[in-house]
Amino acid sequence: MEKTIILKFTKQTWRKPIIYGLSKNFDLVFNILEAKVLPRQEAYAIMSLEGPDEEYYKGIEYLKECNVIVEEVPEQIQRDEDSCTHCGTCTAVCPTDALFVDGDEKWVRLDTEKCVACGNCVQVCTVQCISLFVI
Repeated sequence: MEKTIILKFTKQTWRKPIIYGLSKNFDLVFNILEAKVLPRQEAYAIMSLEGPDEEYYKGIEYLKECNVIVEEVPEQIQRDEDSCTHCGTCTAVCPTDALFVDGDEKWVRLDTEKCVACGNCVQVCTVQCISLFVI
């Protein structure tokens, strides 16, 4: 099983080696796609988590027991090609380079395989041609 999840840490939990516990205690592979500590010492991480089904669910329970809020990412990015002005603003905030400027044409392209639906691009799109939709 492989899923993209968002972990939200509180002021009390973000300094603890909780993610380390996923690799030490469970047969899981993780890839942190984006992470940030916010001004009030709250933090979040968007990560891909992969492993056997049983270990995945045990790992999710472990995170919850550590008081981490866990959200699965059930969304994808959708872009209205006709409205896009190809300004490139979205490419600057994409943590996985799923949005990129394509070669000589200078057109913004979306690689849905790389997209983790973090929503950064939705927030910065000035023409509002990017949206999240539930799979």
